Amino acid sequence: MADNDLDATIERLNNLGHLSAGVGHHVINAFSAIVSNAELLRLKPPPPSLPDPAALMEMIVRTALEASTVARQLIDFTRPVTSIDPNQAAFEPSTIALDQLAEEVVAVERSTGLAEVKWQTELRAVPPIRGHALQLRAMLRHLIGNAYEALSERRGTIELATTTDARGWIVLELRDSGRGMDEATLVRATEPFFSTKPGHLGVGLSIANGIWRRHRGTLSIRSQPAEGTLVRLCVEPTRE
Repeated sequence: MADNDLDATIERLNNLGHLSAGVGHHVINAFSAIVSNAELLRLKPPPPSLPDPAALMEMIVRTALEASTVARQLIDFTRPVTSIDPNQAAFEPSTIALDQLAEEVVAVERSTGLAEVKWQTELRAVPPIRGHALQLRAMLRHLIGNAYEALSERRGTIELATTTDARGWIVLELRDSGRGMDEATLVRATEPFFSTKPGHLGVGLSIANGIWRRHRGTLSIRSQPAEGTLVRLCVEPTRE
């Protein structure tokens, strides 16, 4: 297997792992809602505050169908994955400077990405973290791809910055000048297979969030319609 093919397969398998974790959380939450509502229906006598039983049953059915749909989509997503020797795919975490890694990713995007996109960077030197460079590059590409999709006619500005906050934690921010999201969309933005765009899988933010969580980081999103979107990633630096 060629090096490029191996890297692509490793990346896809990593993405699958992170996406599976997101789907797992979604399905667990769905089952919790199903059990909670079913327990309410079992109460005898029912408390005066019990919602309409028909509405509870409708919630149970809808939640179960949504969870099964997400599970089926995960199965579909796995089908193109090619098996490889796990010994070839194994690699240890390394010390990574996020500002340098981000600079490398932006350099590639400037040379091969959308010509109509203007890049602005403020990549200050930040303390290193322990992590997997391949996964973190994939995370940034997913976030950038999502920003591309948000730009009207694929034209606009994408800003990338690194800094440290008052706690000494590393902060990586990606901002786009795109359409932005309303509150209902923002709440579900990192949900696996959720997308407002026809023909899109809706896995980019979910995979990026999964990668960052496995690096012990937190991801938050701020957005308003017509005002663009800010994705903010924070992580504690590696302590020697």
